[in-house]
Amino acid sequence: MRRIAIVGREPAARGHAERYVRFEDVTVCAAVGFDDPPSGTAIPTFESVSDAVTETEADAVDVCGPGSAHVQSVEAALDEEIPVRCDPPVALDTQTVERVEELASNGDGWLYAPSSHRFSRLYERLQRGVESGDIGTLGVARVKRTAPFDRVGWNDSYLGIDRASSPEDALCGVVSHDVDTLHWTFGPVERVFARRRTGDSYAHVHLLLRFRNGGRGTVEATWGRADPPESRVEVEYAGDHGRLRFTEDDASAALKDEHGSLDPDPLEDDCRGRLLRAFVDRLHGVERPPAAIGSDGDLLRTVVAVRTSMDEERPVELGEVSR
Repeated sequence: MRRIAIVGREPAARGHAERYVRFEDVTVCAAVGFDDPPSGTAIPTFESVSDAVTETEADAVDVCGPGSAHVQSVEAALDEEIPVRCDPPVALDTQTVERVEELASNGDGWLYAPSSHRFSRLYERLQRGVESGDIGTLGVARVKRTAPFDRVGWNDSYLGIDRASSPEDALCGVVSHDVDTLHWTFGPVERVFARRRTGDSYAHVHLLLRFRNGGRGTVEATWGRADPPESRVEVEYAGDHGRLRFTEDDASAALKDEHGSLDPDPLEDDCRGRLLRAFVDRLHGVERPPAAIGSDGDLLRTVVAVRTSMDEERPVELGEVSR
């Protein structure tokens, strides 16, 4: 039985607690970051990760939200030399990435921070198609999405991003999930160029990526605080042999048949449940845990490069934000 301390706010923390309770080999032993435990639970609460780990002998920490919004908790877990999971982005500046890498390298803890998109059946289908050669050599990978925060479902990866301190941070929080899945599918990025527009009720970014192994990627994301746009996603991977794609209609169709709406996946087997299951499996050694941060250091720095490009309004090479 593994003991996990969760960090975060409602509804993300509640959602994670509800999923963990369905796993027979894990228990949530502590909650950090709020006055009351997630609704419907009797989890003891603590003011800091260090206190939670010391008092409950937690085996790991789960940050229920972007690491960049909970940097102190991520670093505290690694300082306690235990594994920590968080959502992307882990960090938005080089200094934080380097601190996290150093903590993970010098102790027994490790960081696990993939996007829950990787565990979506639609994204898995695309990734398998690319691996099996369905598109041939990549030409362009395109992603276009809006990310409202007033509804749940397939678009709930962005819980917590609406509390970002600036529109630019919010945009980085949105596109970091797409950067993650593109890195997972096509390999490391070597150059980024992010152009953004912000207004009173919206923020928009157009991101250009150049992959180290060839091919390009484009990500367009719109984020609305005061007036959330309609949910939309369009994903297309095009190469010299063909293309693969899905849209929000495909995402909706996955939940319906000719008789109407299908029962949704049980919590432990939706994309976030499968993400948490993968984390627990690594705690048990069923799946090999990451070697500290390893190749994901490139991924962390890609998001830093995106934030830098937004600020400086110019293309940024990955080497500029690396050691």
